Amino acid sequence: MKYPDDFINKVICGDCLEVMKEIPDKSVDLVLTSPPYYTTQHKYQRGSGFHYSTDIGEPLYLIEDSAKELYRILRDDGALALNLGFSYGETGILRPYRIIERFLRRHWFPFDCIIWHKNNPVPIRERLTNAYEFIFVLTKKPDFKYKKKINYEHNVWQFPVESKDWGTAAFPEELPQKCLEILTKENDIILDPFAGSGTAGLMAAKNKRKYILIEINPEYCKIAEERLRQEVLF
Repeated sequence: MKYPDDFINKVICGDCLEVMKEIPDKSVDLVLTSPPYYTTQHKYQRGSGFHYSTDIGEPLYLIEDSAKELYRILRDDGALALNLGFSYGETGILRPYRIIERFLRRHWFPFDCIIWHKNNPVPIRERLTNAYEFIFVLTKKPDFKYKKKINYEHNVWQFPVESKDWGTAAFPEELPQKCLEILTKENDIILDPFAGSGTAGLMAAKNKRKYILIEINPEYCKIAEERLRQEVLF
């Protein structure tokens, strides 16, 4: 088992299920992540590549595998902010709920549910345009308390989808920013096991938090490292 400092403020390129085994128990304050979608190109799936409506596999890993490991890594007073959406054609509208069901099997407590209202969703025909995603706040205990004092704030956050040159579906900087404000304090350790282009780590660094980023795709690892190098000079 390695010490937390071996991972702090680094982009680790690898399978998060393997990497997380090396992270000590109860060493992370916030897990902030968005698991990738099933895609018809089968870029991320294991096994047959079907999404879990047939209970074969969520993208990259069976979702229950990561739920168990994240529970071990998270501090008792920490939280998991899980950004989930759905696709009519690929994952089905029940995707967020089925993922949460798997986390509940691993003893996570459903503390709160935030709606991200996209004010520039991708328009579609013949179906209602999907203009929202969830941020589920899961904790280890029901008596969890936000790090920020909450005064009559709504649980609907409105900001646009972010579009960048690297072509990955990065969540907008406002999403991790608001999660960090209510769920963390300075010097807390933030983990994103599905880091993609590194937005969670970037915003953690800008807000004087520490980060651990894990990403299985080498191209995205390079993107995340370059973003951090350019914007926070790590």
